[in-house]
Amino acid sequence: MVFIRPEFDCRGGGGADVSGLIASIKFALASEAPFDTQNLCFRVLGRSIVIEGQVGHCSGDDFVRRIAEDIAGADRVLVRVGCPRSNGLSATGNTTSMGKGDA
Repeated sequence: MVFIRPEFDCRGGGGADVSGLIASIKFALASEAPFDTQNLCFRVLGRSIVIEGQVGHCSGDDFVRRIAEDIAGADRVLVRVGCPRSNGLSATGNTTSMGKGDA
């Protein structure tokens, strides 16, 4: 895995550093994630990397955060990743839909 230290600022002209950092995170996620990462979007906000999207694994957000923080640093990563509910079941296996008469 290639790590590029996050010495960048979007106003300071560090475009190559930002591109390399995002590429490092994308490559690490694609090679290590036990789920599909193609629905993730990466962008720069000030001195932070913002990762948004959805994955098909209930703890995918924690995995994405851990990998990105290992590469970029914990203070430079903002993760907004969710996992859609499938078949109306919550993470505990209980149904999330309301039946007749439920308020």
